[in-house]
Amino acid sequence: MDNQPRKEILQTVAHMLATINLPHPLRVGIDGVSASGKTVLADELAAVLREMNREVIRTGMDGFHNPPEIRHRRGAMSVEGYIEDSFDYAAVRECVLDPLGPQGNLNYLPEIYDHSQGTPKQSDPVFASPDAILLFEGVMLFRQEIANAFDYKILVDTSFEVALERAKTRDLKHFGNMQTLLEKYTRRFIPGQKRYLAECRPAAKANVILANDDPERPELKFNR
Repeated sequence: MDNQPRKEILQTVAHMLATINLPHPLRVGIDGVSASGKTVLADELAAVLREMNREVIRTGMDGFHNPPEIRHRRGAMSVEGYIEDSFDYAAVRECVLDPLGPQGNLNYLPEIYDHSQGTPKQSDPVFASPDAILLFEGVMLFRQEIANAFDYKILVDTSFEVALERAKTRDLKHFGNMQTLLEKYTRRFIPGQKRYLAECRPAAKANVILANDDPERPELKFNR
């Protein structure tokens, strides 16, 4: 499809998701590099779906970070550590994807870690209706550990150059200064995500790809 106004893209994707009928919640994974626009897309789709009177579950990988002692055990700038130690994929399956899947009991935990505070998070299970739609977003999402537990996959495709410019605004407060931000991105995040793209090939696994360098007029590409 050609580049279209964002509102039209959102309506197209939301209506497509709403037409998928399963005996359990539709588990939608939204993948993309850091600062590609995953969270914005997920929140916007959630708003459109809720206007259609659909129950929406919104969560993502940020709520399943490993604590720093695990994330950085190979070194704060380790690319291997970023890829292998950043997230608790087993917990994502156990707490969210499996409970909402074909054999699940519909009781899920939306998050187990508060990334902004750097502390574990305790919460009671939440009950989902069988016709709910899960919008679960995060980096390095379509890995073998959890990729097959998504019923529909969306890849937000943004160039690293554009994503880094966005990150300079979005993440500056988090990292405290531009030097630290650039070091984290250029030495850890971007190399790790490039390796993930090469090894896991998320574009080949996605049902739809949203080219998002121009967020006002993104392009939608359907794989299948």
